Amino acid sequence: FVFFLTIISGNKVILRGINGKFRSSHLTAILGPSGAGKSTLLNVLAGYKCSEATGTININSRPRDMRIFRKMSRYIMQEDIYQPMLTVREAMLVSADLKLGKQLTRVEKLEVIDEILDLLRLTKAGDTMGHKLSGGERKRLSIALELVNNPPVVFLDEPTTGLDDLSSSQCVSLLRRIAHGGRTVICSIHTPSAKMFAMFDHVYILANGQCVYQGLGSNIVNYMHSVGLICPVTYNPADFIVEVSSGEYGGEYLDKMVSSVGNGRYIWTPSIEEAKRNGNPESHELEASNAQMENFDVEINPKDLKARASSWHQFCILFRRMTIQMWRDKSYLMLRVYLHIFLGFVIGGLFWNMGNDASKTLYNFGFCFTIIIAFMYIPMMPILLEFPLQVQLLKREYFNRWYRLNVYYLALLLAKLPIQITLAIVYITMVYLFTDQPISVSRMLMFYTISILVSLTSESWGLLVASRLRVVNAMFVGPVITVPTMLLAVYGIGFGKGVVIPGYVKALMSLSYLRYGLEGIVAAIYGYSRDDMICPEEEVFCAYRKAKFLLVTMGFEEISYPLSVGALCIFYLVFNVMAFLLIRQRLSLRRTNFPAVQYIGQFVKQHFNLSSS
Repeated sequence: FVFFLTIISGNKVILRGINGKFRSSHLTAILGPSGAGKSTLLNVLAGYKCSEATGTININSRPRDMRIFRKMSRYIMQEDIYQPMLTVREAMLVSADLKLGKQLTRVEKLEVIDEILDLLRLTKAGDTMGHKLSGGERKRLSIALELVNNPPVVFLDEPTTGLDDLSSSQCVSLLRRIAHGGRTVICSIHTPSAKMFAMFDHVYILANGQCVYQGLGSNIVNYMHSVGLICPVTYNPADFIVEVSSGEYGGEYLDKMVSSVGNGRYIWTPSIEEAKRNGNPESHELEASNAQMENFDVEINPKDLKARASSWHQFCILFRRMTIQMWRDKSYLMLRVYLHIFLGFVIGGLFWNMGNDASKTLYNFGFCFTIIIAFMYIPMMPILLEFPLQVQLLKREYFNRWYRLNVYYLALLLAKLPIQITLAIVYITMVYLFTDQPISVSRMLMFYTISILVSLTSESWGLLVASRLRVVNAMFVGPVITVPTMLLAVYGIGFGKGVVIPGYVKALMSLSYLRYGLEGIVAAIYGYSRDDMICPEEEVFCAYRKAKFLLVTMGFEEISYPLSVGALCIFYLVFNVMAFLLIRQRLSLRRTNFPAVQYIGQFVKQHFNLSSS
């Protein structure tokens, strides 16, 4: 890498015309005090966030082509993101299947996986579930997952965060081995120990968005002496230069340091005279010549750039992964089963035998409303909780080109269908029989169809909300913004004929998918010339014995079941398309081509104090 960069975010200058060079087969550390611009520089070099950067980044003396660079590089983010319900070996095999496609046989993939696990000392943890790994093992697994297709460039954002000294040293030692195997490994790091600091082949130090040192870590003591500062004998040189970079010794030293390395244009080495005084001129002459700004090639294998699995193969792998994880999460799965059965008994008990009782017709009408409320909240709430937590994993895998986003989204939708439809059928069957609704194959099919469509549409609505929000905000915003849809669903009930609903209210009612769900359920139970309901002997008169009279009184005489089904299908498709576009915009490295999607994203962030991270 050879780069020259300036980054201005809003009114704040983050990187100030810095220069630098990172070599292949070297482990490079980016250091600096908090706020110096380490993560920003790493993000720009990795191509993760570079829309506000001005300048040039050259690879092998040529301007970087992001399309090719994304295929040859991997970015391992700071968070330890893993698949909790997969073993280490299973997670590695998924990574190999997605990245290598059918380029290798399964046996060859397993051999590659065993080599990587052995390199990163994960062989003993190969059959351990992700949620049972230690912190160091999770960090190494994050690295191992990205090494499957042997990327020539690897970026890591503070890989030692959350690790103890021993685990941190082991992690850096492994990164050094990976780099010396022919890769370019660049990582930002915070306060390394002296032992860890000595493992880096190249050090790049930032202060206030400028480069104050670039070169060997072992040269820092001499470098600091050249600018007028003496590092105490008992001090860790890394700690000392970071303290100086933070301004604790005065701002004049920072200007000298920036000038000494030309803001990163030069790699600092001791002078030949100083080397002679130290009695080892030859090594320093060699070091100085190697430090010149020459080009070091990054090896690119064209076959590796085309090795990714086909879309169908990606879908099968992702669908299998999601299904396995869902079935292995026994506690959550059983909780959903118990919840549906519990609600079935509660709702069935509250409306026991009211379906054909003419004296309780209005109560049974309330039963219809409870159905759409249940199928609004039960599918929506889990997705509001789950998906924001999956976004970080999605961002890492999508950015590192594991799969196509449309394939992931389709697998996400379809993997949930079997269990969701099965539990919905269990719940519907319980409440339908307990409440003594009309036993007719056609009516039951209509009832089941509408209920399941409302459930699927509610899940897609929850996914739309969760596509731009964090967990806390999603759990608050989701239920709140569904309140208007509930109110619009029941607006006008009981008005009957002669009461005119304003046009704008009708327009708003047409935007409530719950309204169509309620109309469809009412049509399934009371529509299509249903026989008269039974009036108990103890009742003198049952006003709503005839279903048609009930529909006219409640304002549902003009409902259409096909219209309800069609409208719910349209809402389902629209919500999913919008959710997909918002997710794609959230993961995009540049501004979206859809102004409406961009506006929605900005509106959500501004009004709910959110971040796209």
